[in-house]
Amino acid sequence: LAYALILLREQGVPCIFYPDLFGANYQDEGSDGGLYDIEIPAIEQLPLLIKARQRFANGIQTDYFDDVNCIAFVRSGSDDGPGCVVIMSNGSENKKVIALGTGFENKRYCDYLGHRQETIVTDEQGTGAFSVNGGSVSVWVLAEMIDAD
Repeated sequence: LAYALILLREQGVPCIFYPDLFGANYQDEGSDGGLYDIEIPAIEQLPLLIKARQRFANGIQTDYFDDVNCIAFVRSGSDDGPGCVVIMSNGSENKKVIALGTGFENKRYCDYLGHRQETIVTDEQGTGAFSVNGGSVSVWVLAEMIDAD
């Protein structure tokens, strides 16, 4: 969840901890003098979040911080590239109804990270209900952007 904030928010500073991207294995001496094997596994979704930053973290940001366990923010897109809808939950499965407005009417969205399999279609006003799994993050982008990968 933290890397979604670091990489996709307007104010985020793209800083990646090396073992989170590549993993690490080493031995370290404990306070008792014994040697211990340390294993830090790579975060599976981190390369995809980095790619999402490069492709979709464009434009003005609008925050939806109306729930202590589920937040969202929208990057509106710009001339430099498309935007995205990021929703995350530290609790149970949840969703947020988000009005994207003019230009986003009847658009199809898919979860770029693949956590959610459904396609969300916005209505005639550009409003959609964007879902997230419990304890997870979803990055919703225009379906045609995923098809172009």
